[in-house]
Amino acid sequence: MSNNLFLKQNSIATQLINFVFSIYCVIAVVITIGQIAIEYKHTQQTVEDELKINQQIFEPVLSAGVWNLDKEQVNNTLNGMLAIPIVMGVKIEQKGEIFTGVGIIKSNSGELLKFNVNEEPISVGGADFTKMFSHKFPINYVFRGKSREVGTVTLYSNSSVIIQRVQFGVILIIINAIIKTVALWYLFVWVGNKLLIKPLLKLVHAIETVDFDELDEFKINLDNKKENELTIIESSFSEMLKNLADARIEIIKSQILLEDKVKKRTKDLLEVKNQFEKANKAKSDFLSRISHELNTPLNAIVGGSQVLQCNMTQDDSDNSILLKHINTAGLHLSMLVKDIMDFVYSNNGEFEVNWEECNLNNIIISSIVMVQPFTQAQNITIDYEQKEHSVYADSGRIRQILVNLLNNAIKYNKKNGFIEVYTSVNSEGAVEIRITDSGIGIDSSDHKLIFEPLLRLDYAKDNCIDGIGIGLSLVKNLSDRMQATISVSSKINIGSTFTITFKPKKDLQNI
Repeated sequence: MSNNLFLKQNSIATQLINFVFSIYCVIAVVITIGQIAIEYKHTQQTVEDELKINQQIFEPVLSAGVWNLDKEQVNNTLNGMLAIPIVMGVKIEQKGEIFTGVGIIKSNSGELLKFNVNEEPISVGGADFTKMFSHKFPINYVFRGKSREVGTVTLYSNSSVIIQRVQFGVILIIINAIIKTVALWYLFVWVGNKLLIKPLLKLVHAIETVDFDELDEFKINLDNKKENELTIIESSFSEMLKNLADARIEIIKSQILLEDKVKKRTKDLLEVKNQFEKANKAKSDFLSRISHELNTPLNAIVGGSQVLQCNMTQDDSDNSILLKHINTAGLHLSMLVKDIMDFVYSNNGEFEVNWEECNLNNIIISSIVMVQPFTQAQNITIDYEQKEHSVYADSGRIRQILVNLLNNAIKYNKKNGFIEVYTSVNSEGAVEIRITDSGIGIDSSDHKLIFEPLLRLDYAKDNCIDGIGIGLSLVKNLSDRMQATISVSSKINIGSTFTITFKPKKDLQNI
């Protein structure tokens, strides 16, 4: 109800009625004022005409009295003229001087004068007679057949006389205007309510109550018997609702069809997912078994070669070189098997981090010692400026990361190249390890790809560089598990730099 009242008070129809009626009121006021002004002017002209009539009535009597210098007769005549309602005062002048007068008059200087009982003029300057007007005429006396001007008569009247005459007419005009205005207002309201407000309120109510689920049953009727803009809106709105109902049916059909497709696609995806999980588990189980099977003989090979090297004499230099190659290859295979096992455990969620305070200097030195044998073939040097830094992480996993990065730096390096290992603390208190090589470099488009599992770049394939593509993926996974970050920067044919950043212990979470 309150909403309908608000709409009714603020509807376009109400605003239109108020606007039109406001304009009408302004016009009515202007016309009424014009009528009053015209009535005033007409009455003023009538009063002036009546003053002129007095000239014909009183001129003969006044001329005889003035000629005979009978002031008493003249004053009696003037008092008779003053008895006329429209006359406020009368004066007679001879040669520019006041001869006599009655009532209120104006002197030649414009001063208001009033004649007392002694027929003497006294000033009445304080009185409000500023709206006085007059009629002046000469008086002529015929003596011996010849007309002679014996003086001038001036009749005075006031606007109050006019107002008294027009007062009743003005009241009638105002009452008439008010009655017409009120009647027209009610007519405007009735017509506007019938032709605009009620149909528009019905339309607004219909729009507000449209239910998308019941479009078929929805009807709108504005009760307009004649064709106009509202009937066009009614027809268009009904047509729109019909189109919406048809569209709703099509949407429901499409929704049902889409749901069926989604169910079928979901079922297919679940089957593919299950197959993928089974295949992934089978792959992981296979790699795990292979790793375990390879680890046992590799340990025997590495251990046996190391024992033989210790017992080798100087005379067996050829056998010593052979045993050294066997030991290096065994170590390489052993690290590869360990990487495979960790890769499998990481993917299966079986990976654990043993958190502890780690001395980076010792870990870096031991990592360099582990990969030192692989540098001899290409005469690659590893430079490391020892610094005492510690991080809170897993020392074994840090060593595994460094060995993998150093191995890659060796494999993709140039002959007689170099590797630099550098540690520092950044502005946020995090410890950084940077491994820089003088190798072939990595194209910027491959910076993200190199951390994908089982992916090898074309250069490695074309140049028969050994590896199975899990080293950097494992490095990324190990770094993430220790809440560290790894980044790479590289220039083709100049080299690459891998940076591992370890957070301060206070910034680590869930440890």
